[in-house]
Amino acid sequence: MQDVFTWFAYAGTAVFAVSGAMVGLRKSMDVVGVCFVATLTGVGGGTLRDLLLGASPVGWVLQPTDIGICLTCAVLACVFNNWLIGRRAQWLLYADAAGIALFAVLGAAKAEATFAHPLVAILFVAMSACFGGLLRDIVCSEQPVLFRREIYVSAALLGAAVFTLLPVEIGFDGRAFAGLAAALLLRLCAIRWSWTLPFPKYREGAG
Repeated sequence: MQDVFTWFAYAGTAVFAVSGAMVGLRKSMDVVGVCFVATLTGVGGGTLRDLLLGASPVGWVLQPTDIGICLTCAVLACVFNNWLIGRRAQWLLYADAAGIALFAVLGAAKAEATFAHPLVAILFVAMSACFGGLLRDIVCSEQPVLFRREIYVSAALLGAAVFTLLPVEIGFDGRAFAGLAAALLLRLCAIRWSWTLPFPKYREGAG
């Protein structure tokens, strides 16, 4: 199980770092700026998760593997910048979707290991899974995807809920795959067909 945790964490960090690097490139940042945004995006959600779970210092302070992954992804994105031109928006959406799904399952598993209440674990996971993307958008002066009319947090909630609520008899691998697939599928479908959730109409001065 520890190996699965580790690879989920590395994969989630990498795809979020790629999404951060894509935004940095789109904003015409230099390599240092791209590395900064990629690292902030890659470790932001995990940092919040570890802090809320009482891990001090957070994992990347003592074991900077995640920082190395973020910097490597940022440099590769800069090297292949010309190839990525015209594909950045789509790459960003897909990388972000994969990051949401991976961190949702990883966070749910870590919260479960601390014996957190299932409802708390699901809500906490959604918050931490989206935090890296939120930081990325704020730092880059983008409208945070969290605040747009998109199915974003909902995908993280679904992935965490599937993992948390499935019977333990299925086994960790089965629950992790089901949660990952559910979150990723919902987010990709939302991207492909522009799905949104219903929302109330607000009129100034109504009532």
